[in-house]
Amino acid sequence: MPMNMNEQGTEGRIKVEYMCLFFYIKIMVQKQRIYTLCIILIACFSCIPGWPLCTLPDDNPSDVYIIEGINAATNFDFSTAHENFTQLHNLDNNHPAPYFYFGWLLTRMQDFYMNKDYNDILRYLKYADSLADKKLKQHPNNIEALFYKAASKALVAYIDGLKESWWNAAQAGKSMRSYSKKIIELQPDNPDALYFLGTYDYFSDSLPAAQKFIRTLLLIPGGNKERGLHELQEVSEKGYYTKIEAKRTLLIIYVYFEKDCEHAENIAFNLMEEFPNNPFFRLMLSQCYYMKKEWQQSAKILEDVPDSISYLKKYGYSSLLYEIKYWLARTYLHLEEYQQAETILLTIIQDKPKEPAWLYQWALLSLAQCYDIQGDEKHSMIYYRKALQIKNYKDAHSKIKWRLSRRTVLLLEYTDY
Repeated sequence: MPMNMNEQGTEGRIKVEYMCLFFYIKIMVQKQRIYTLCIILIACFSCIPGWPLCTLPDDNPSDVYIIEGINAATNFDFSTAHENFTQLHNLDNNHPAPYFYFGWLLTRMQDFYMNKDYNDILRYLKYADSLADKKLKQHPNNIEALFYKAASKALVAYIDGLKESWWNAAQAGKSMRSYSKKIIELQPDNPDALYFLGTYDYFSDSLPAAQKFIRTLLLIPGGNKERGLHELQEVSEKGYYTKIEAKRTLLIIYVYFEKDCEHAENIAFNLMEEFPNNPFFRLMLSQCYYMKKEWQQSAKILEDVPDSISYLKKYGYSSLLYEIKYWLARTYLHLEEYQQAETILLTIIQDKPKEPAWLYQWALLSLAQCYDIQGDEKHSMIYYRKALQIKNYKDAHSKIKWRLSRRTVLLLEYTDY
């Protein structure tokens, strides 16, 4: 039952890289609505470009198809990735690997597009999970079966999180961690299984105290930030199938959490060289320059992106392309190139993208700032008020209310979205 891209209607939904590491859960505690980072941290594991067979890579056909499929998908050659996973299916249609990869590939292709349909993905994952169960009944310590159980549970948790089925996501995430730990018990030096635990350790320990308390209420195990970083660094050096994803995860950590641009730049340059068609790595590098207030460099990195992946426009804009345009507009504001920033922001506002959820509101706010800085208070107030009417994202409301209550122009800060 290999995936038919035409039948599934996903060939046109070319997915571009962007790591969304967290999702938000809504919990009522002491009659207050608390928004917390999704502690179903395993959701982020769904972005792994492949799950290892936990054996040393060799020249056997299955390893070749998996590695080539992973690399092709990472470089946005999804047709080639599909061909490799189809060949993997032809080798052994009773193995969980091809069905997991078909589901994973569908996730990669549609994850950043406006319309999502996870039924086919869940169908593949359910079948992969059942095949892994059969192997575990025959051999309880089958490493391959344990890994695909963990991998399938990870993607299920991710999808449940998107659907806000938090209890189901929590259970799937805990199962993933359990299978991963069993692999480590059987093979302590297994770097690919270590990726799961490294990511979990880092992000579960990065939650604020109140959110950690909520995590314990859901019986989600804690982690260790320093240990997680060490584990991920080890995987980035020694991993087989998860080596690239470990680098990508470290890149996200260094940019958004550790604010360590020196390490992030080295990783981004390396990944850009290896996967030139992947704009996510370019976006991350531009973020480093942005945080260092090197506006010219930040703009230069992003200005080439739309043309280099223009073929994606054939299938409609992805959320990452909108985000690239947004950050380019923000950079132009810092460069005082207001007309260019205005043109981009008006395009985004006209299209009104739904993903990422915060972007439309912040495009409105940014356009208001653009007019504000130039002394056009009339138009700036129009867009500030429009942004205020939308659900609050990333503290936009407090900034707008501050501006509306004062005659002072809202400062253009590099830490803003």
